Amino acid sequence: MKLYAQHGHAPSDKMHRGIEEGFIDGVILSPRYVKPEAAASLISELRGKRDDADVLLDPELYAARYVGGANAHLRYLEEWPHFIPRRRNELLVGTAAVDASIRSAYEVQTDLRCTHLIAPSVYVSSSLDSIEAAIAIMFMTRARQVADDMGLQGRVFATLSAGKDALVDRQNLLAFLNALTVIDPRPHGVYLLVGAAASDAESGTARSEIMVPEVVAGWMLLNYSLALNGLEVLNGCSDILTPLLGVAGGSAGATGWWTNLQVFSMGRYLRGKPGGRAPLKRYLSKALLNRITVNEREAFAEVVPEIMNGLLTDSMYVGREPERTEEAIQSWDAIASLNAETAADDVSSGLTRFKELIGQAVGLYQKLREAGFSERYESNMDYLQALSDSITVFKELAEL
Repeated sequence: MKLYAQHGHAPSDKMHRGIEEGFIDGVILSPRYVKPEAAASLISELRGKRDDADVLLDPELYAARYVGGANAHLRYLEEWPHFIPRRRNELLVGTAAVDASIRSAYEVQTDLRCTHLIAPSVYVSSSLDSIEAAIAIMFMTRARQVADDMGLQGRVFATLSAGKDALVDRQNLLAFLNALTVIDPRPHGVYLLVGAAASDAESGTARSEIMVPEVVAGWMLLNYSLALNGLEVLNGCSDILTPLLGVAGGSAGATGWWTNLQVFSMGRYLRGKPGGRAPLKRYLSKALLNRITVNEREAFAEVVPEIMNGLLTDSMYVGREPERTEEAIQSWDAIASLNAETAADDVSSGLTRFKELIGQAVGLYQKLREAGFSERYESNMDYLQALSDSITVFKELAEL
């Protein structure tokens, strides 16, 4: 399973080093964080680090709903020629407006020499049986046809960006999946984003709102069903769930260096409260399936050394606090290693392996508690139970 960097604020040399040193397979650029006139040189730099690196650009047209809003925080998005908001009625009547949006996004990506094409789409807020969902289906249906009409040869990924609530209604989810399987001509794959509510991002609960068994299982089912139908699934902002989505059939995942690049939310396009401080630097422990602070890593490892990954990037944390670039690289290294460890010839074997990893994490947290590290023990147990329950619900949905 491939792993990409999810581009965002303050990239510094993170993506460059990640590609050059082999920790990631490519990047998903955000036009929100790079000006149109600077994008070509950035892509050239990234592709120059490794010939086989994938460089994609998410059109982020789903954020157009906030254009003109008093609280909108779109940064450079409105400077891009493809970022043109359209009314729902315009998108529902025929295919002209949809095709125009797709064509414009493809022209931008083709000019930039992106390795793959990502079609734009709208955001499905709360239901896969809605006007938003109908428009999303239309964008997905036209993604490959527009590319063919333009004579483009690149691999085409249709976008499906949906809120967590849209995945919990089983009947609507299954009906939506059935609609996707009859698309003709089919895109080569789907760029899939599952988002917490904007209010969740504001309150800092986006991660916990996504980490719900029904949501994660629905996300897994999308990967499983689309893969069964011959589509690659590129999961945006999938972070620690990347290996689990890979077990379900996903072909790629992505994550970045800030929370809003690890968990998707439409709240990123709204202006937040002023002030605040930079988040603490963390270490992603494969054994705990979780991130811990630098101080926790040092203290935990003294009594339970198994929490260390045993990877070369561990050295970045020995005796010092890592740089932000090193923190990002360590996360990519850990997730890529988990991807490799959970890869299996069949879904059932992969799920069994992941269940074993969850059980090991529970055992290590219990050891830490016995050693006196009981802070957040209950919340960590709830998190691991949610992961385990997600597998159970997914197996039920997929009839495995």
